[in-house]
Amino acid sequence: MRIKALVVLLSIFLVIPLYSVTKIERLGVHPFMKKRVITPEDLRNIKKYEADLKAGFEMAGASELLAPFIEEIKAGRIWDSELKAGDTVKWMLFKERGKVKVVTDGEIAIKKPIKAYRVTFFKDLKTYDFVIPSICANISLMNVTEHPAPECYLEVSPGRIEVGNPVILDLCKSKNWVKGVIKVSLGGKEISTVEATKDDCKKTFTANEPGNYKFEATVYEEHEIASTNPCVASVEYWKNLPPQCDLKVSPEKVLTGEEITLDASGSSDPEGKLKGVKFTIKSDGVVEEKTISEPPYVYKFKPAKAGSYKVELVAIDDHDVSSSTCEGSYNVLRRGFFLAETGIMSQADPRLFLPLRFGYQYRLNQNYRVAGILGYNIKIKGNNDEDEYGNPFTADILFFYQPERFFIGAGTGLWLVKNENNLDFIVKAGYEVYYTDNLGVYLFLEGRIPYVNFDEKSDRGVILFGGGVRF
Repeated sequence: MRIKALVVLLSIFLVIPLYSVTKIERLGVHPFMKKRVITPEDLRNIKKYEADLKAGFEMAGASELLAPFIEEIKAGRIWDSELKAGDTVKWMLFKERGKVKVVTDGEIAIKKPIKAYRVTFFKDLKTYDFVIPSICANISLMNVTEHPAPECYLEVSPGRIEVGNPVILDLCKSKNWVKGVIKVSLGGKEISTVEATKDDCKKTFTANEPGNYKFEATVYEEHEIASTNPCVASVEYWKNLPPQCDLKVSPEKVLTGEEITLDASGSSDPEGKLKGVKFTIKSDGVVEEKTISEPPYVYKFKPAKAGSYKVELVAIDDHDVSSSTCEGSYNVLRRGFFLAETGIMSQADPRLFLPLRFGYQYRLNQNYRVAGILGYNIKIKGNNDEDEYGNPFTADILFFYQPERFFIGAGTGLWLVKNENNLDFIVKAGYEVYYTDNLGVYLFLEGRIPYVNFDEKSDRGVILFGGGVRF
């Protein structure tokens, strides 16, 4: 009797336990749904079985899978399949005497394949594969496939760049992903998003304002599961401000051959460094262009030609951006001038002469000058009616101190006349009533006396009051 009862029990359960694997040899004896052939439409009408499903999933320890399973069924995501010998299930639901039961670790041992339906869904990085035999609707979990979590890896290059230029946002080294989103923020405020895919994993971003930009990326696998690892990079965008020039010209007035210094050492670049400076010297056109690429950006030279000159300076930064133009000027004075003088010359004899003089003046420096003057002095009044004193010829050389308009000087000169040739000592003082760098009109007072008269009373001292032109 006991043996017969055991055989009946085995036929009811239709399973043979062997090494912890339950072999399932017959299906349809204890169906979950009682119908000869179960269709997908029958499965979609699953609402009336929800209580049994809940009990069965709880018994299988898979309560969290019930909701997505029902969702897939109701949505009609049911695919044709088959069940054959050798297939395994992790658990199978069936009904015995109206009660839901579950068998675990089962192996299908039927003789012929039977039609089945397959329901597959993804949850928490796992794919769950259910199989449902069409002859019994015994819902069975067949496979569970685990998927690795997505990992984000973001590279942004370069780390510092000028505004208006793109940076590369590279997600290519991320793992287990199909798409990604990069949020761009500035000052804690999100200003843009950039989307990428695994097949298009390098993107670009361009900022038009300076600042430190933060890039925070998240990648997603095919089921929209997001990465959780930190994935952040930053870039400093800087704006290339034009450089600032600074020009000092010293001295602003020189003689030909004296040194002038053009000093641009105060030029600077607000956010970078200077590549160099360029001096342009003009006077009725460009006279010279000089580029200096090494600090301290000072140019010294000695001009050879007199004139008024304008200096333009441009500073150039390491991005070839030029500053506005700084300007300066300097005057180069010629050293030599011609002189023409006349006046009234009075001799102690007494005699009066009209001097006619022509000479040349040379500037030794800004304050001191030397002049050579030749003169022919026409006697206009003698000491008596029979005075035979001739018209003297003079040849003088004088040294002057003349810082501006006033001048004073001394020198020596020849007095050549009939029957009288002397070497004179000369003093001279005057003032330029009209003054420019290249032209002067002056008045002067000159006295001269022969050296031979120094030790005796002079009988030929000469006083000259006159005027002259320097040109």
